[in-house]
Amino acid sequence: MNLLIDIGNSRIKWTTLDDKGLSETQFFDRKPTGLKTQLNKIWKPLKSVETIWVSNVAGDKMATQLTEWTEKNWQLTPNFVHAETKRFGVANAYDKPETLGVDRWLGLVAVRQHLKKACCIIDCGTAITVDIITADGQHQGGFILPGLGLMRSTLAAGTDALTETTDDVSFNMLATNTYSAIQAGTLYSITATLENLIRDIQQSFDDNIRFVISGGDADAVLSLLPDNVEHDSDIVLKGLKLYAKQPPAKSQG
Repeated sequence: MNLLIDIGNSRIKWTTLDDKGLSETQFFDRKPTGLKTQLNKIWKPLKSVETIWVSNVAGDKMATQLTEWTEKNWQLTPNFVHAETKRFGVANAYDKPETLGVDRWLGLVAVRQHLKKACCIIDCGTAITVDIITADGQHQGGFILPGLGLMRSTLAAGTDALTETTDDVSFNMLATNTYSAIQAGTLYSITATLENLIRDIQQSFDDNIRFVISGGDADAVLSLLPDNVEHDSDIVLKGLKLYAKQPPAKSQG
């Protein structure tokens, strides 16, 4: 059995892969400390783990803690995937291919296998990334902008007046409290930007392109985007699945 792990800036998603395919995706929020305690509770019951494939955007410390835990408990060293110059029919557009975020790379890999046409991937996490891939697998590059949580925390931290508690305050589009004003303002700012990007990209590709959205804030953003945007919450794990099903290959980067 393969364990597939998607480590983001705020949460960890995971699933298992065996002869029957992928199991149901699960996730837990990352805490500032105590990762190994979390893993003891969540992964100790797992049996027959043979290989571990990881997408990690949370830095070297996280990678070290994960490796120490898996080596101690399963005597297994994780395979940390990194962006490559070319693999699985995807050609990386970056001048330094390895600097493309691994989550973005795996999203490209996943859509290339399932959508044989041009595609735009919108990943709404801590940062929002937008990547475009052509029908023949050529990555065109993309955009990065602050995500909803980052934008909201920056706005609140930088303005003394925005100090209201948010624990029991409901969200309203037309705000009658500061919390709702921040929620609505940031949501509409993000979606307006994405709408403009989608429109411009459609024109560039003569409407012959598909749009896929993923990430923790996808549900909130999707409700205000055009109907032609598809939701795929497991796109990074689907990219890891391709690595798990093939023998390790040397990077061409």
